[in-house]
Amino acid sequence: MNTPRISVVGFCDPTHVDQSAQYVDRFLKQTLPHDQFEMLIVEDVQAARFRETLTACAAHHPDLAFRYVEVKLPGRAAAINAGIAQARAPIVAIFADDAIPTADALAAHLHYHESNRDPMAVSIGPMLFRNELRHDPFRRWLEDSGSLFGLSMQQQFTRWPASFFYCGNCAIKRELIDQIGGFDERFVWFTWDDYEFGLRLSAAGGYSQYVSAALAWHEHRVTLGERARVMRTGGHAARLHESFGISNRPWQAMLDSARAQRHMLLPADDEHLPLVERIPTFQAYLNRAFLEGYEAESRGDRTDIVLWRS
Repeated sequence: MNTPRISVVGFCDPTHVDQSAQYVDRFLKQTLPHDQFEMLIVEDVQAARFRETLTACAAHHPDLAFRYVEVKLPGRAAAINAGIAQARAPIVAIFADDAIPTADALAAHLHYHESNRDPMAVSIGPMLFRNELRHDPFRRWLEDSGSLFGLSMQQQFTRWPASFFYCGNCAIKRELIDQIGGFDERFVWFTWDDYEFGLRLSAAGGYSQYVSAALAWHEHRVTLGERARVMRTGGHAARLHESFGISNRPWQAMLDSARAQRHMLLPADDEHLPLVERIPTFQAYLNRAFLEGYEAESRGDRTDIVLWRS
């Protein structure tokens, strides 16, 4: 069996709607020839639909190396690490199951890394809502404000923060993973592990660069309630991260704002209002959820979140 030039590790968030057929189909339609990459889907038994999709695709496309990896531990970090451990290529691309790659995405990641041999370099591809999804004001605000991924991920950047990292659509050289280690499996959720990885990446002298051609469409049902759930889990993760002895706490302003408004009832979101008038409501809901998760983790109470294990 030939060694692939790039390995794809796809992880499955069990809270997402099943898009396995579309997801796998988009990798089948990559401009990068099938014999140049392999695809590993890592998941727990809650998302076994991907196993069925892969089995069917593998039978019809023997030229593409598909593998399914069942993960024994909860959380995204454990899933990604399990995939990396079995990946055979010197470059590992990581794609969330709601990151539907455009045809040139893999080729763009590969070209970047084969052109930039620096082992400390990481390629970041954009993950954007299609225009029809951006008609929803809440989605548009999340994307444009940077609230979704930590920065505003537009299709073109003139200045890119080299310290930024996320695992929704990225590619990393195995040399880098061997040097700084994998994702921290103490984060047993689908959040924050990539933030912690990015801190270690920067501390080791690593950096990311934006590769606009490595575009993936963000196909995900996003609502205010869904984001509040994610933010509550993020509050847990932030408090856990603090227990590691970190000194920088960029989320403190969010906690302070939520505490200052703790006595206030959260206003109802009115879809008939202009977006600018709805933004304070969005922020109040998300900040409150983050604080609730943070304080619950401080008490050692995780009953408000689900680890999605059978």
